Amino acid sequence: MPLANTLILPGALAGSLLFGLRPLAAQTPAEALLAAERTASEASARVKFASAIVGALASDGTILWPGAPVVVGPAPVQHLLSAQRLLDSLRITWQPLGAEVSTDGSLGATWGVAVAARDGSAPQLGRYIAAWRMESGSWKLAAFVGLGIYPAQSTILPPDTGPLRQPPLPPRGPAAAFIEADLSFSRLAGDSGAAVAFGRYAAPEAFMFGGGLPRRGPEAIRRVFEGGSPTNWAWHPVLAGAAGSGELGYTVGEAVITPEGGPARYSKYLTIWRRQPDGTVRYLTDGGNDRPATP
Repeated sequence: MPLANTLILPGALAGSLLFGLRPLAAQTPAEALLAAERTASEASARVKFASAIVGALASDGTILWPGAPVVVGPAPVQHLLSAQRLLDSLRITWQPLGAEVSTDGSLGATWGVAVAARDGSAPQLGRYIAAWRMESGSWKLAAFVGLGIYPAQSTILPPDTGPLRQPPLPPRGPAAAFIEADLSFSRLAGDSGAAVAFGRYAAPEAFMFGGGLPRRGPEAIRRVFEGGSPTNWAWHPVLAGAAGSGELGYTVGEAVITPEGGPARYSKYLTIWRRQPDGTVRYLTDGGNDRPATP
């Protein structure tokens, strides 16, 4: 199966692609994806993050907001973000370091740096991952997760936010291969530990921030999870999507991370997957943030 089109956008190249694109009629799917990302980021700076995200969201799109459960759909996302008082004074922008588009142009992904700035305070550097789906000729956000852009402890959950947890997703439908890969990934982490699992399931060009630094490739990512006290990792996908061409997909899930002798940490995540030339499915990038504790 042919590989998806991968763009790695370091430094000045990211800026030139993102801010110097050809006219829309001549754009490739990858350029159109970067243009959609630029539009969302500029709207976040101009009219606030909540309006920008909701405006870019697909009809069944989800946001993984720090300290909140997985929230699906523009209206529930708007309801959640409208309750966050700190957002009124916070300006959040982002720019990709990497991007991926399926060969049929139906699914894309971006990941990179995000900046949260408040007047009178030093900007805070974070990161983000986004999955995008082509709908009626436009790129729409299928899933978005921000890391380090907002304090989870400051999140306010409105009484009618929605369920605190989503039901596990069985491996069926167009995204079955990516769901199954996610479940196998989780089983390996439970059996052999996170270092083994994250190293084995990483694509050769996988990218992840670890310890605040960018890590690329299975070995570098594996080292991020080495050392420390024994920890039990368990997770499962609750949402997923795939390109029509079948080589690119994403999973959204819920995780419980329990250090030996310590309290459990409840989190949620977004993973971008790509089918390799030999048919195996490996992740390109992965990241998450906290969610409310659930039984």
